[in-house]
Amino acid sequence: MNPTTQPATGHRRLRIKGLIRTPSLKIECAYYLAVVYSVLGPAVGLEIPLLAGVSVLAIWGFCVLRLQSSAKVVFAPIALLIACAVSFLLIQLVHGESILDSNVRAFLTWILGLMIVQSLRLRSGFFYRFQLLLFAIGAITVPFIGFNSGEVEMARVDIAVQGSLTHPGGLAEWFGLLAIFFAISGLESRRASLRTGAWLIALACLLIAALSVERGPLLGTALAITVGFRKMLKRGFAPVLTVVILAFVAYGSGLFDRAYESYAQRGMEDTGRAEIWRMTIDRIKEAPFFGVGESNTLVHLSAKQMVSPHNSFLRFQLSSGIIPALLFLAFWVWAGWRTVFHVQRLEDEPFRLPYLLF
Repeated sequence: MNPTTQPATGHRRLRIKGLIRTPSLKIECAYYLAVVYSVLGPAVGLEIPLLAGVSVLAIWGFCVLRLQSSAKVVFAPIALLIACAVSFLLIQLVHGESILDSNVRAFLTWILGLMIVQSLRLRSGFFYRFQLLLFAIGAITVPFIGFNSGEVEMARVDIAVQGSLTHPGGLAEWFGLLAIFFAISGLESRRASLRTGAWLIALACLLIAALSVERGPLLGTALAITVGFRKMLKRGFAPVLTVVILAFVAYGSGLFDRAYESYAQRGMEDTGRAEIWRMTIDRIKEAPFFGVGESNTLVHLSAKQMVSPHNSFLRFQLSSGIIPALLFLAFWVWAGWRTVFHVQRLEDEPFRLPYLLF
């Protein structure tokens, strides 16, 4: 059977036949250094213009050179996202946007990073090592978490770090993802000590995410963990008992009391998303095919306030028109279909559906 005709299991078959040259440990370590620098570099005064982007571009180049002819199979699962990125960048050039503009450059770095991760997934254990790196970075920022001075206290990191950690939403997404990882890792562990330790870390990450008072990420985290634990009752009584005990201890200690009060206060607030989306759609109607350019995507919510569309699909449509938006939507439909109906025996299999829902 020609493995190139089977993208769903092509990684495994090609690797068995020795046709894929797996990226080296040096490339993996270089990517870790690039991630650490891009997030923490500004906080320690080591920010050099364009260094993070150039580093990601170089690592991407080494990955592609390493894969050579097998790159088509390796990148097949994200082909729609790559096509979305290419069409987005081409349309931005038509609009006269600079590739060095912060928003366009961030998008380019994102898609290159995605291709790097897709390549490094060929290395056994990379999935877990990368998650632990994200946890280490997050743990470093915890002592610098502060709260805003508004009506509702919302946690965010108070030092100059990247990765959106200085925004409550970014903080919630970062630690929400880690909560999912450790919760499911504990469930998959066969050692009681590792299981309990992982669930305690998951509880701590969930607390930090909850302190942000961002409702969307917290809902996504809860939904993902719930789905990830769907088979728990089939694993025996001990895991269920451990979860119940940890939940009771967390509730009794009052760890979530502050977050609960903030959510109760914010629950009656109108986020204004409906109005922002309506205004974004009105602007989309004015330029449906090629958009208005990435630098013109802010919506005038009032005379003195301009905000982003707060929706990835609408932002693609507004900035670049219908082609990138449809490709982006098609990827998520395809990813959902493959996740639900095509089970793969990979090390990250237990995380696929929860991560997709998150």
